[in-house]
Amino acid sequence: MKIGIIQVKVSSDINVNLSFAKKHIQSCIKEQADIIVLNEMWNAPYDNEQILLSCRVHDKCYQLLQEESRKHQVIIIGGTIARKEHDKIYNTCHIFEDGNHICQYDKMHLFEVNIEGHKVYSESEVFAPGNSIKTFDTKYGRFGILVCYDIRFPEEARLLAMKQAKVIFCPAAFNESVGKAHWKPLLQTRAMENQIFIVGANPQHYVYNQFKSYGHSLICDPFGKVLIDADQDDYIIYDIDLAMIDKIRKRMPFWKIRRNDIYELIEKEQKQ
Repeated sequence: MKIGIIQVKVSSDINVNLSFAKKHIQSCIKEQADIIVLNEMWNAPYDNEQILLSCRVHDKCYQLLQEESRKHQVIIIGGTIARKEHDKIYNTCHIFEDGNHICQYDKMHLFEVNIEGHKVYSESEVFAPGNSIKTFDTKYGRFGILVCYDIRFPEEARLLAMKQAKVIFCPAAFNESVGKAHWKPLLQTRAMENQIFIVGANPQHYVYNQFKSYGHSLICDPFGKVLIDADQDDYIIYDIDLAMIDKIRKRMPFWKIRRNDIYELIEKEQKQ
């Protein structure tokens, strides 16, 4: 199963971002990708004012992803784009298979950073959190979705694995300083502890105001090994073997040894 990851070099010009995405979706198709993944907020810089403005082009971005999925008969994990519903804005990943909209996930955990007791940045100033954990079934099997800061919360990844997700896709926008410290080990750990593949899609390096993106989209295997690192490339392609999951789980039977008599993780009823 060939996975293509597109690292959009995000601009404040929506047309530039759309052209970049379309061009490299087609690049991935030429290399026979089965699944194509974009990064978080690929259509606008990671800045709250820009995010608010980007809501106006949600439908245009949605239509591009859907049309490319239909035209090329591929699965597109559409990164995230800001989506307005009533009076709330969500950081939403739309997922398409052969042009059909098969899943919509709203980022659940919203990033916040405080320095010396002062709030420096909070996504909750612009986004509302989602309330549903999502898996989706495809022609290749069942997969799960996280967005960026979600990767720091092992409970959500574990619940996706418990729902039989073979791959977790994580569109993200890690900044340069935190990316250097945490991006790779977080993805490796989530892959290793759940014995699944993790695909992290990050924007190519760009600078907008105080935000500097990191790049380095990764694919990690069920043993926690980094299979490919995009560095600052426009896109990468890697062919994964899902059969590796069963091989690793037989070798190291975490799931059999877990002490469900002592502890358990339960998904609460989802809010409507």
